[in-house]
Amino acid sequence: MIRHKLLLCAEGVVVDRVTNNASAFNILEQLNFQNLPVAFPKMVILSCLERDAGDPEKWEGKLRIDLAGSVIMDLPFEHNFHGMSRSRNLFTLGGLPITQPGIMEISLVKDDKKETSYTIEIAVPPGPKVETS
Repeated sequence: MIRHKLLLCAEGVVVDRVTNNASAFNILEQLNFQNLPVAFPKMVILSCLERDAGDPEKWEGKLRIDLAGSVIMDLPFEHNFHGMSRSRNLFTLGGLPITQPGIMEISLVKDDKKETSYTIEIAVPPGPKVETS
């Protein structure tokens, strides 16, 4: 059975050439904006799948991003194991449209079934109160 081991979003992910270990920096848990809409400049999605002997060589599905219940991105997404038991995939997005506050959910979907997801809160904090006399 193919298992989803990891799904996270960060501003960047690097892979060490010697150890092949991945490091994520500025993990995205909440995004605060003064005004909306905005185009978020860069987000890297890191996913890792693991399979058993005899499982398919590829996992094919979709990468879906919902914001406050509305789909803002729905793209084909593939993991290729290349004969290994684990597969890691980095997907970089630039200019992601953020139009409203709420929960943004990044999901890997197969056959219209959500297999794993990661959420980021989109917030617009209130501005400072200005009193005039």
